[in-house]
Amino acid sequence: MKMKLPLFLARRYLMAKWSLMSTLSILMISFGVVTLITVLSIMNGFHSTFKTKILETNSFHLAVQPGYNEVSIDKNITILSENKEIISIVPYFDGEGILKTDRLTRGMVIKALPSDILERDAGFKREIEVPEGSFDLTNKDNILIGIELAREAGLKVGDFVSVLTFRGSSVQSSLPQFNVFQVTGFFKTGYWDYDKNLSYISIDSSYRLFGIGRDDLSLGIKINNIFKADRVAAWMRSNLASDVWIYTWMDMNRPLFEALHNEKVGIGFVVMLIIISAGFNIIGSLVMTVMDKRREIGILRALGAEPSLITRVFVLDGLYIGFFGTIGGVFTGFLLTLNIERIFGFFEVVVNGLRNMFYILYLMPMGRPPLSGFEILSDSIYYLEGVPVEIHFSDVLIVAALTLVISVLAAFYPARKASLMKPVETIKYE
Repeated sequence: MKMKLPLFLARRYLMAKWSLMSTLSILMISFGVVTLITVLSIMNGFHSTFKTKILETNSFHLAVQPGYNEVSIDKNITILSENKEIISIVPYFDGEGILKTDRLTRGMVIKALPSDILERDAGFKREIEVPEGSFDLTNKDNILIGIELAREAGLKVGDFVSVLTFRGSSVQSSLPQFNVFQVTGFFKTGYWDYDKNLSYISIDSSYRLFGIGRDDLSLGIKINNIFKADRVAAWMRSNLASDVWIYTWMDMNRPLFEALHNEKVGIGFVVMLIIISAGFNIIGSLVMTVMDKRREIGILRALGAEPSLITRVFVLDGLYIGFFGTIGGVFTGFLLTLNIERIFGFFEVVVNGLRNMFYILYLMPMGRPPLSGFEILSDSIYYLEGVPVEIHFSDVLIVAALTLVISVLAAFYPARKASLMKPVETIKYE
């Protein structure tokens, strides 16, 4: 009975005096939850997409770089092949050079890969795109250029380019090396920095271009579960030579991934302010309810109700408001997030329709050119087909829990105020 009475009174007070403030509190909480779920889901989709493209096309899940002592790369490959978590082992070399064309002279990153990389690495094959030409490294004179770099250099498939590198391991002994390559295709990784600064050549070309041998190559490792990278790295350190350098995908991309994580936390905090502002509405709503129910509260106190019971009643009112707002927000957030691409498309159609109408009515009679088309997510910038969305239920649970906590905390002040009312004075003046 002691448990049921606060629940009964909380529902009765809330439903009997359903104010505009209560409605606004629920709507604001719902709006905050919807916004948080939608924003976090889209950010999760972008982060996951970029992470996948970066790891699959350039960074690998783990990397083994040779140490100071000469160790056969084939021996390392044999040892690594014994681990069942490893699904592919790719020799590669990262270098830098200067690209020279008729229109451009600039530095670029040169990544040397095996000519059969598409057969060796299923993840690389899945994520790399070749809009023009073909991914062909079978010839030593072939090169693939990032599509943004190719656009800046004014290249076409089949063009010849000059590449300047420096052979030698030290500054004193390094010698310039000029080589002419034929462009066999343009690639698109989905990450602008790579498409702007990266090119691919074959492993055999790197021997000539950088003056290295096979044992100077690094090994790119792909594993079944990227979150087991630390465990696999520990196994590698205990089985490979002690002087090799072993890096995980977190080590190689730490600044970028930390920036993405901090961006998500920062935006989530800003959006959470919407829910906090809804908490002030809850305070106002319950204060008005307390003032309206002064007589009833006085009667309850005169009948022996303890202050703690009155406190629980109004705290439960705040919890009810938070609960209804959270449920509505989660449901609407899922619905909005799963249909976000259609919503963006509809919004683009409306804006472009208004743009065309403005052009026909005002700009065209004046002989002015039409305005450029409106896109929320331009393919030329993000390289994404559609809007990436990834709902993490852990994010939803955190949002829901924080919303309920804020609702309860917001209700505590008016609840405490109600519990401190003196029954005799309340009944006397009411």
